[in-house]
Amino acid sequence: MLSSSSLRLALASAAALAPAPKLYAAAQAQASALEAVEEALLKDIMEAYVGHDASTCASAELANATSFSFDWPGTNADSDWYADFIQYEEGLFQATMSHADANGKSWEIRIGTGGNMYSHFAPDLHGETIPPQKHASGNVAPWIDEVQQTVSVNLELQQSDIVKNNAEHPQYCPVSGNCRPYYIHQAGAYQVDSPFMDNEPFFSPSLARHCSGNSCLFASWGTNAHVPTPFTSPIMYINKYTNCGDGVIEHTQMIHNFADPDNSDFGEVDQTYFNVGWGGVRSSTLPFALEPNPADGTLSYDDPDTVDYLELRPWGYDGGSFKGSRQSLTSLGGYTSFVADGLRVNHASVSSAEIALTLWCQTISTGAMVRSCTDAQVDSGTHKRIELRVLGNSSPSCATGAYQKGVAELKCNFRDVGFGRTHVYLSSPDTAHPWVNFGFKNTRTGEVLEVAYVRHWSWLTTNQQTLFSIIASSKAAARDTVNAMFDNSNNSTILPIEIVALTPVSQAANYTPSALSAFTFVYGKGGEYGQGLGGQSRRRVGSTAQGVGQRDYTVFTINWLGNGARLEAGSTYTNKAFMFTGPLGAVKATADGLVDKTHADEIDLERWNPRSVEIYADAANSRYAVLAAHSAGINSTVCGTTASLACAGHSTPRAGHLPLFRIECGSSALLGFDPYRFAPPFNGDFPGHGDFDNMVRSYACEGEADTVRPGWKLMGFFNRSDSCWATIQNFTYDEEVCALRPTTSPTTPFPTTSPTASPTSSPSTSPTKSPTSSPS
Repeated sequence: MLSSSSLRLALASAAALAPAPKLYAAAQAQASALEAVEEALLKDIMEAYVGHDASTCASAELANATSFSFDWPGTNADSDWYADFIQYEEGLFQATMSHADANGKSWEIRIGTGGNMYSHFAPDLHGETIPPQKHASGNVAPWIDEVQQTVSVNLELQQSDIVKNNAEHPQYCPVSGNCRPYYIHQAGAYQVDSPFMDNEPFFSPSLARHCSGNSCLFASWGTNAHVPTPFTSPIMYINKYTNCGDGVIEHTQMIHNFADPDNSDFGEVDQTYFNVGWGGVRSSTLPFALEPNPADGTLSYDDPDTVDYLELRPWGYDGGSFKGSRQSLTSLGGYTSFVADGLRVNHASVSSAEIALTLWCQTISTGAMVRSCTDAQVDSGTHKRIELRVLGNSSPSCATGAYQKGVAELKCNFRDVGFGRTHVYLSSPDTAHPWVNFGFKNTRTGEVLEVAYVRHWSWLTTNQQTLFSIIASSKAAARDTVNAMFDNSNNSTILPIEIVALTPVSQAANYTPSALSAFTFVYGKGGEYGQGLGGQSRRRVGSTAQGVGQRDYTVFTINWLGNGARLEAGSTYTNKAFMFTGPLGAVKATADGLVDKTHADEIDLERWNPRSVEIYADAANSRYAVLAAHSAGINSTVCGTTASLACAGHSTPRAGHLPLFRIECGSSALLGFDPYRFAPPFNGDFPGHGDFDNMVRSYACEGEADTVRPGWKLMGFFNRSDSCWATIQNFTYDEEVCALRPTTSPTTPFPTTSPTASPTSSPSTSPTKSPTSSPS
């Protein structure tokens, strides 16, 4: 991946890894021409096509209220990330962008090398919006899954739910077990391919970046998330973030399929299912989801009996018909708002008897633990259910475990011996309303102990311990509280413990829900789909375990899917939406003003209006430079008098033109159209794939150490059949090739307010907007 703080290769341990590629080291000293090319490419891909829906958020006032930087600012401690993954953030980081708001709607976002938002911090409201990244088992995913990003899927090749004997494409499947998944993430790959990812994850690489005025733009190469993979990726993601003021961010996502339309098998390269985007919020911070009544557009939240809330069932269980089930955008009100704790929602709560049925059970014949069992199975003697209790003449004898951020873990004698290990239990007993807290009730005194979460109902067959956590001032205070509340040492009979739901619905005299913090996604009503844009659109939402030490993630996504949702080679999909932060009382008015400004479209190769991008070679035929014309539609550039034009291309996709990359691996570098040029062989040629015995590793360099990562740079769109490539592909990049170009000609349109590309260890040498200070 390319560095986030300078144009060099960023690697986890500099001492152990290869030095920075020459192209980006040179750019540190003279970045203006490269920045000008990046600006031209990004702006034209985002805007230079027939039917472009222009932003309504451009103004000098908004530009003055926007700050950005490519310099690594250090981790924001208040974001409270999962501790084991903090070490990876610097390698992930590409840029910060922030808005200072006098009315308490300030924000700072952080953008990863994939061009995706991995942090949204509202210092005056709820703090960090994005989940803590506690995704550390199975598919290890530090800022890979639980971030805001775009995802593309080829449903023909996505066979992960079947085995080889049933597969249409068995070459992508092991002899036993399920076939390999196909999901191209904007963020990157799961950290599971040893030894290549032992030191750091692979975040999708940056191809270009540019910030100016009140916007930042990024291009990246999408990565198959489930590695090792037999699949290549033909997907480029382009993203634009625009500060609209008042806490609002306009977010435009583009997906470009850069496979060659003339030399591709559509079954191998077409994308047919999409998340635009995939993301969500931190559940414990923003536990409630609200949507307006689609019939009349009202948004109710004042009265606990009539709140327009969604049921947040576990992710993947959103089928059927209920508030919160997967829905077409055409049947919704155009936005979803996530609201901070403190909202009162009255609903039929889950009963203690229902909760008890969810407790783990032991299968008597085998001793195996199962997630639940029926009363009939218990009565017949085939199963035994865990029941919480304290034995007569006994104390819970709680022992202390970890203590983190006011939450103390305890191990208390609350069950019979003989039960084996159970998995982590949800922090709420109500699977439809995960904000519902719960407690352990002393059935003799009626006292209730509020529980933060249960980690394991049982762990070892040889003891009586249940592992759970409560909020307390210290480990000792937690232990003493539980031992005292459930002390049964003076009673010879068993003390049963009941699990009860705690649902506060009382409306205090000073209850003002309008002041609660909210984060809102505005996605529109899907009017473009089926009306010129093929396919359908829908909203999905679901929950995971909530609270400290948990995934703490509410999933939110918009899909482009169905018949007609097909991104063929050469085509580009674009989607403009909004997200904003502010008090709940302002959500409806703000969202209503944005719903009709959303936009989605698919752009074919004939709609682009690019500018020229041209490559010049020096007189010695050993070095080259790249220049872009000064504006879209202009078809010429001017280089120095000693250089000659070698290859001519464009700033956007176009018929007969493919993206050209500058690719570097260790000491090797070249210009080329195959992004896998330096990857280990995989028994195929891009955009074709490998197979299960020949995995594709874009993040490795053939012949180099496992720790060496490639770097890529987008140089424009050129004709692959042009004879010039045989001559210049191995030339050395050098901006001095065009250093003598006439000063009367446009040299670079790069604004002086753009951030520098200098390393973090050196101060900026060109005028930039000052980056914001670390959030507090």
